[in-house]
Amino acid sequence: MVMNYAPGSEKNPKLVEQKRADNENNLEWLLRAFNALKGKEPLAQSYILLLGGTDTLSWRIRAGQSQLRFDMLPSYWSTSALLCANAENVDKSKVLHIPLFQPQGGVFATERNGVVESPVSIFKDSEHWKNIALIAFPKAQEDVLNLLPHFQRGRNYIDALEHILRWLAFAWGVARTPTPINDGIGLPTACMLESLYSGAGMDLTPGLETRASSPEAIWATASRWYKHFENNKLKMPKGRFCTPDSYNINDGHKKPSGRANKSTED
Repeated sequence: MVMNYAPGSEKNPKLVEQKRADNENNLEWLLRAFNALKGKEPLAQSYILLLGGTDTLSWRIRAGQSQLRFDMLPSYWSTSALLCANAENVDKSKVLHIPLFQPQGGVFATERNGVVESPVSIFKDSEHWKNIALIAFPKAQEDVLNLLPHFQRGRNYIDALEHILRWLAFAWGVARTPTPINDGIGLPTACMLESLYSGAGMDLTPGLETRASSPEAIWATASRWYKHFENNKLKMPKGRFCTPDSYNINDGHKKPSGRANKSTED
């Protein structure tokens, strides 16, 4: 399974590189990105966070998504989240995600299909989460969030807990488990996002099954398949990103890029 680039497409001109300032943490970076994207009605759109970690689990997940890339290099991204934006205080916002390591206590995972609400500050550390992107999609935040209860009760449609176990088995090397991507088993948070946006009437990753979605697939849509939105009379996704961590793989070609356009703001 490879996410092909859209024929003849250029990189999305509204997806712009925003480098980190010296000693800037991810919350400070996020504030700049949100202010650049929010427009006059910040919550008339919704926001997806993509992050790439530097720990071993993140490396395994990033490498596991390489099957989606034509160059077979690791993805920049190891996780994703829906930003429940607090338009007045972005650093006080919450995120909805389905972590592979489920929290102890609280409501049992089966009752919420693995969905966890966390403060966005869990992604503050820019040394651990070196790669970060904020992408605004043309669906109102409320419209997307309204579908959450349906997803949490809908394990017969997408069982996010199965996805958790499959990805942990791969990451930990259990019983020679191959990357779940090859079996059409996506990363659980990305599948949640796909389901919520689909219920709200928007195809987040055109041509890909909801249960097969991943951070890499969302990135490919925003960066290369953006004309799908124009063709469906929707606004193009827009975003800011910073991807300094690529494992320094060099096989003689130009450095592959999650890079779209260099920011004129820095």
